[in-house]
Amino acid sequence: MPEDSEIYTYLRSVSCCRTCCLRYLKGRTDDFLNVEEALKKRGISLSTTDLPANGDDNPPKRIRENVCVACLGIFESDLMQSLLDQVGSSSEFKRYECQGFTSSIFLPIVFHLRQLSLWIALMEKFPGRFEQDLPAPDVSVKDAFKMVLNRKLEEALGKPFSVNGVAINVLFKYAKDDEEIRLLAKVKPEVFVNRKANKHCRKEFITRNAFEKNFTPSSLSLEQYRKHISVPPAIQDDGIVLEKITFTGPTVFLAGRYCKISRELSQTPWVIEGKRKMENSVQEIMTAVVAPYFEVPEDSLIFSSSGREDVDVRCLGEGRPFVLEIPGAFRDFLEESAAAEMESAIDKSKQISVKDLQLVDREELTHIKHGEESKRKFYRALCVLDRPVSLEVLKALNIEEPFVIEQWTPLRVLHRRPLLPRPRTIHSVKAFACRNNERAIVVDVVTQAGTYIKELVHGDFGRTKPSFKSIIGQPIDIHALDVMAIDLDWPKRLRR
Repeated sequence: MPEDSEIYTYLRSVSCCRTCCLRYLKGRTDDFLNVEEALKKRGISLSTTDLPANGDDNPPKRIRENVCVACLGIFESDLMQSLLDQVGSSSEFKRYECQGFTSSIFLPIVFHLRQLSLWIALMEKFPGRFEQDLPAPDVSVKDAFKMVLNRKLEEALGKPFSVNGVAINVLFKYAKDDEEIRLLAKVKPEVFVNRKANKHCRKEFITRNAFEKNFTPSSLSLEQYRKHISVPPAIQDDGIVLEKITFTGPTVFLAGRYCKISRELSQTPWVIEGKRKMENSVQEIMTAVVAPYFEVPEDSLIFSSSGREDVDVRCLGEGRPFVLEIPGAFRDFLEESAAAEMESAIDKSKQISVKDLQLVDREELTHIKHGEESKRKFYRALCVLDRPVSLEVLKALNIEEPFVIEQWTPLRVLHRRPLLPRPRTIHSVKAFACRNNERAIVVDVVTQAGTYIKELVHGDFGRTKPSFKSIIGQPIDIHALDVMAIDLDWPKRLRR
């Protein structure tokens, strides 16, 4: 088994930088922050092993300080410092009031090609250490570079690395990327034969996924590969350059509960064939207040909730849990005072009120949809009969034991939902007579989520069975409906 020092000497002889040598020696995160120290720990003497190995039948030439054949100079200190300076001085970056940052690195695909050539070279030079059927033998250029970059950015910016922070997007460019990559068509022409005929083919000559699938040592004729592509990679005079740096705000999630007081308000914008049916919506009232705080367009926010109510249905009690997904936010925090101001501003609409506004992690979004049909919903319906309410009707509509109904898709929503039978559990029903109207009755219903309450009352021409109409044996209609409670204790309660 070859020693690390032998591999290091060979890689240096073919013009690999020390950092790339460490990549092929499986360096860890801290190793890349002090490459020389990491190499010394592996028993590599930097003063001697950069020279040709003694006793080799074909000793490599003395190394030349060229652009690294593996990373094309991405690890050079001047390039790294330029990147740090540009981020630190960027007026755009300073706009973001984010507690942390993350980074995205975009590299030319030629790095995959050069990695492959070095892999083949190492297999042939050190067959006991490097094999064609195993994964690529190095820590990738991107991974190693991000290890170093993220630590240096933490120091330079005074902010911690966080996957939920503002994204620093770094794009590198290599002038000969296309020229080198197109040689692959000579190695395996069958991979590219249908490119021109395929209208859906992406503009890249080859994608990273396609490269990784079709170009590995075990899937190639190495003799054919060597005919067209240099093994190890060829030395170039010019390396990679930093093309541009952009910034993307994090996606944050604002959760809370809303009550809908109006009976003339849709939950989301109601537009049919380009025409608005309602002037406003729950979603739009919220986003008009929330979007400015995060400095994003109102129409970029994505609204989700635990169920929905009809335009003419109020939502009372503790309210309905909801989430606003806010992409590209310029803030990744929400101070309590700002949340309270948002709640107050929304309440002024006199149509909805909100409470418990707070930022939540993406993982918590499962609460909104998880087990949706097993949740219970609590409703209060004001119903009207054709004749005065009798004691028999009240007794019939006081049902303590759960029962199952079958609801075919209601006629009123059939234009947007498939025609299907839906079994739903009704957990309990309680009915009360009204003092001021002998034909009116108030019914409290606890149901499985997804139950159509209006159809449960009047039967929808027999499409819901049983219904209150069939239970009491006479016509009954619904005059008003309120959602009283939703069986979801999320998000956590605040500012009581």
